[in-house]
Amino acid sequence: RYERDVYRVGSYDDYVWQEEKKILDYELVLLKKQIPYVRYFDFGCGTGRIIGYVETKVDQSVGVDIAHEMLTIAKEKLHRSRLVEADITTNDVLRGQSFDIMTAFRILLNAEPPLRDAILAVLAPKLFANGVFIFNIHGNTWSFRLPMVWWYRLRGRRLNHLSYRKTKHMLARHGLCIGRLYGFGVIPKPFYRLCPHTSFFLDRLIARIPFIKYISYNLIFVCKRV
Repeated sequence: RYERDVYRVGSYDDYVWQEEKKILDYELVLLKKQIPYVRYFDFGCGTGRIIGYVETKVDQSVGVDIAHEMLTIAKEKLHRSRLVEADITTNDVLRGQSFDIMTAFRILLNAEPPLRDAILAVLAPKLFANGVFIFNIHGNTWSFRLPMVWWYRLRGRRLNHLSYRKTKHMLARHGLCIGRLYGFGVIPKPFYRLCPHTSFFLDRLIARIPFIKYISYNLIFVCKRV
């Protein structure tokens, strides 16, 4: 379902992914200016969407996930990466290894707060001093997600969301700081179902406005060690 529906060509998440790829490209260019040999780690690599895109742009890459079914799909896509099936928050099979760039997409938002801290507690020490940790929050509190958050509360349910401020404090607890922030997605998802190309064009146009990223649905954080 993740492959077939969530990231099908023309879906909302596919449009967001087009922007995320540009950000990854830009950050890799900056990183390679400082580091001649780039070591890359993708946490929660799933079906290999992120690592599959990055592996040809780095010198060494490893992906970790706990889902056997997703890793089976990832293995069919990847050619240069090492994949590990493990929960490194309880059994760190990569203990002692460090990386120049790490990613964790679509992970932290849906993890319970204790698990978020457990993940960051394992990842932060693995980042080289001049390395970058890139992750996204696909549900910014102060975006068009907010009305849905209130609606869920009225019905006694909970919809995951995180704001820039809370994410910043969460990172600080683990010795990480935000170097750069990107944001994409002000046009609500339903408009993408009706007029996908127009909605995407408007979102890209709006994204150029200063500070609009703080109310964007998808936030991409580029972090460094303090």
